[in-house]
Amino acid sequence: MNAKIFIGMLLLTVSLGACKKFDYYQDNPNKPTNATPALLLTNVCNTVFNNNPESAAYAVRHLTYYERPNESINYNWNRGSFGNYNTLRQVQKMQELAADNANYQGLAKFFRAVLFLQMTDTFGDIPYTEALQAEEGLQQPAYATQEQVYLGILQELEEANELLSEGNGLLDGDIIYQGNVQHWKQLVNAFHLRVLIHLSKKEANSNLKIKEQFKAIVNDPARYPLLQSNADNGQLVYNSSDESNYYPTAGSLSIATLVSLEKTFVDRLKDYRDPRLFSFAEPVAGKEAGVFDNYNGVDAGLSPADQQSTASKSSLIARRYVDLKNPVNEPMIFLGYAEQEFLIAEAITRGWLTGEAATHYANGIRASMAFYGVEEQAIDAYLGQSTISLTTGDALEKILMQKYIAFFMNSGWEPFYEQRRTGVPTFRVGPGTLNGGKVPKRWLYPLTEFQYNEAHVEEAIARQFPEGDNVNASMWLIQ
Repeated sequence: MNAKIFIGMLLLTVSLGACKKFDYYQDNPNKPTNATPALLLTNVCNTVFNNNPESAAYAVRHLTYYERPNESINYNWNRGSFGNYNTLRQVQKMQELAADNANYQGLAKFFRAVLFLQMTDTFGDIPYTEALQAEEGLQQPAYATQEQVYLGILQELEEANELLSEGNGLLDGDIIYQGNVQHWKQLVNAFHLRVLIHLSKKEANSNLKIKEQFKAIVNDPARYPLLQSNADNGQLVYNSSDESNYYPTAGSLSIATLVSLEKTFVDRLKDYRDPRLFSFAEPVAGKEAGVFDNYNGVDAGLSPADQQSTASKSSLIARRYVDLKNPVNEPMIFLGYAEQEFLIAEAITRGWLTGEAATHYANGIRASMAFYGVEEQAIDAYLGQSTISLTTGDALEKILMQKYIAFFMNSGWEPFYEQRRTGVPTFRVGPGTLNGGKVPKRWLYPLTEFQYNEAHVEEAIARQFPEGDNVNASMWLIQ
């Protein structure tokens, strides 16, 4: 054979082989290359339910951190994030890929409601009706008013409840309820109640029909099933198979050594003789566990230096929240049965519907205490105290205070939004509090909005806040 022909054929063979090898190595057999509704649902569930509760716990004065200034503790807040739109794009893709499965459609409606609610509660007006249309050429969406956003959320939750049904398709990729559609339906309706309570200052608004919606959900369990116990909680359960499945604060050295319970929170639990304190905190170093006098908190209003000076005589956060020997810890609640019962108790107390507020109030306390491992006998004794019973004092304040306690290290920023709505409890401020000694009411809009959507964000600010884009400004929701 001619030498030139032979070499040419050899080079061609090597070239083709090299191309084959190159193409072969472009695919990782251990990772999916195409999105499916199941994969998208898993990721969305993880994003929504797997929230590190640390920053919110500082802001709501459950905990305090004294190594250095921290914006959640000293209330020196700045800009928030529109990161939820990234997750909403995944929800939208899941919805497109599962067009023939009504249950995926129902969950898409639910997650849209959740993610948009988080953003409007953070900022006020946000892109809503014109959002997520960049591929259609709408890259600078107008801002919807907060009232419009809430109206849309309520409608989407109504639609989610109607779409979710056992016969409407399998839910693969579900890491929360393992495909149990009825449980999702219960969570949707409990979340619907949360949204309606957020609107308590707008109960006279004829567009919203808050009281009518709340009453319809609670009084029609066949159409609107609700959570029945802690077994139905909307929560993410951790496991020890991989570090990515650990409890969010597991192994954190700073949280293990530089985070104590906040003084006003500890004092309140001690006054109530609340056994959940022993689940939340360690006793002061060298003291016996399980004795109320052996627990103390650190005043979050002090400067970091002054907090440090008192920290040696305070109660650190319970070791189970940071222990790498047992990194699973408790599930992370997004919305649980305890909160649902407090919501109903509040609605009854406000006159939105008839019923026994005390029964739902007690259900909420029992559910919370059981979640934190308190025994039944201790729960009965706790409920028997006059300081806890609804038969004396301000019933609404007691309901709100118990909900605040039940939010410890779960439910994200919900306890902050609830305190902003009701004023219960009073958050501690002091010499270490920046922002003029005030608790902020919102976050500033992201800088990227002023860079890429300036006209619309400026219009939204002018419409809402005469003082400008200010963390102390009051959004429509709380006016």
